[in-house]
Amino acid sequence: MRYDRGSRSPEFAASRRAAVRTAALVGSLAMTGWAVRAGAATAPKEAGLSYEGLLKGEPGYQPRSPASLPVSDIPGFLSKGQLRRNYAVYREAFTKLLRAESALQSASRDGAHANEYAALRSQQVGAGNAVLLHEFYFRNLAPRRVELTSYIGSNLSEHMGSVESWREDFTACARVAGAWAMLVYDPYDDRWHNVALGASDAGGFVGSNPLVVCDVAEHAWSLDYDDRETYVARFLDHIDWNTVTSRYRAVDRR
Repeated sequence: MRYDRGSRSPEFAASRRAAVRTAALVGSLAMTGWAVRAGAATAPKEAGLSYEGLLKGEPGYQPRSPASLPVSDIPGFLSKGQLRRNYAVYREAFTKLLRAESALQSASRDGAHANEYAALRSQQVGAGNAVLLHEFYFRNLAPRRVELTSYIGSNLSEHMGSVESWREDFTACARVAGAWAMLVYDPYDDRWHNVALGASDAGGFVGSNPLVVCDVAEHAWSLDYDDRETYVARFLDHIDWNTVTSRYRAVDRR
């Protein structure tokens, strides 16, 4: 067999070694189930384990299966019609979340479709926050007055001062909030905060854990109340402090 001089040059040898490495890499990726397609990106799998997470065992957000309304009505606070109206908003958000996540599995990720991809990602987060916060809200509603637990009482005193001062500040947040008023625990500064949030910033502090959630959007109260202030005052007397206790025990660092 004859070889010309160019085939024995250093440049030829380096090029051949690179080609061999590339072929080996492609073969390895194919064996592990990775698809290599020119100009295409495979959607990352966004899934977890059903037995992990702060919402393990709870229907709704984590298993991506809508939760039922915990109570049909709360006499003296919220009527059946009012709760059904708010629950319909929750189900609409759930549908938007599922649609966004389904569309993202096959959505183009190239620059030419950046606007469409951005809209899907925005819908995923916005709808996901709405689903999650509605579930927190519905689950911390109590049909009748529940006394503050000693565990929450001592922590509330440490982080927020007296119960009266906390209620006053929470009411102020609820008065000015666009959609949600919340008491949250921020694990990064190890403090509790009252926050006033709109629909677009419903996550609040990054990584914070909702403890008390009040939906202050009109769909949550306008059938039963003429003003938000009266609704919020009634809400404060219908907080399920046992549920709030469970939430903080799940994230308390001590």
